[in-house]
Amino acid sequence: MANTIQKPAPIFPPRAAPLASLTVTMAVMCYLASLAIGALILINHAVDNWTHGLSREVTVQLRHISDVDPAVQLQQSMQVLSSTAGILKAEPLDRKASLSLLEPWLGKITGEDLPIPQLIRVTLDEAAPPDFVALEKALNTAAKGVSLDTHQRWETELTRAASLLSNLGCGVLALIILASVMLVIFAARAVLEANRQVVGVLELIGAKNSFIARLNDWQFLKTGILAGCVGAVVALLTFYALSATGDSFSQVGQALVFAPQGIQFINLAAFVAVPVVATLLAVVTSRLTLSHMLGQSR
Repeated sequence: MANTIQKPAPIFPPRAAPLASLTVTMAVMCYLASLAIGALILINHAVDNWTHGLSREVTVQLRHISDVDPAVQLQQSMQVLSSTAGILKAEPLDRKASLSLLEPWLGKITGEDLPIPQLIRVTLDEAAPPDFVALEKALNTAAKGVSLDTHQRWETELTRAASLLSNLGCGVLALIILASVMLVIFAARAVLEANRQVVGVLELIGAKNSFIARLNDWQFLKTGILAGCVGAVVALLTFYALSATGDSFSQVGQALVFAPQGIQFINLAAFVAVPVVATLLAVVTSRLTLSHMLGQSR
């Protein structure tokens, strides 16, 4: 019977309980980090769409004044808008459309007793927009009770809210990274303490601290890769599931990965970075922790 050559077992057991627990907890951390990254991408995508829509349109409001005929007021305003360079289209909204804009705040109303202003939706030429100061002055000269809303205030509020949410998302990512580092330190200490006898034998035969610490690199490398890949993939599946649940999330997957011009490789790279960063955290933190502990024990 031929002799079989057995592969020597690793000095530190690869299925140690601390490493198994670390893999599961780091996978959860990577999942949360991927969710935070996806949320940041969605926020930036939504803000870009909203601000782009606000920047290409303005609204003209015609308030009701007792001594002014609304029809004449509308006609004079339309004449100014049609003769102004940089305006592509001016479209008056009927009363029903104006009431629909108030439904999120007032609910279903008839509006018979409400002095709802007449609204004109103005589409701008983004390449050469008009002078808003001159346009508002011309509207006020042509008719009484006319005001121009450039949506600047809404755009500023949206930008401020997006900045706040982005900073919050970055803070969450920083906390997740900090928690992951602490988990790796705890696991590395637990592995070293569980194999203290093996470490003692290695020290007696003259093994250097760097050599002993390097014996764990491959195990923590596998832990980081597995946890990062699982967390990122599950997060992508989560966003994909959300995109199929209804109208509220119908464009989640497209916003994360796809766009009219094609695949968004930057967004994909953000998710690919999760397992890379998780692996680096696991390997570097474990090496530093073990080297420090071994240096203290001598």
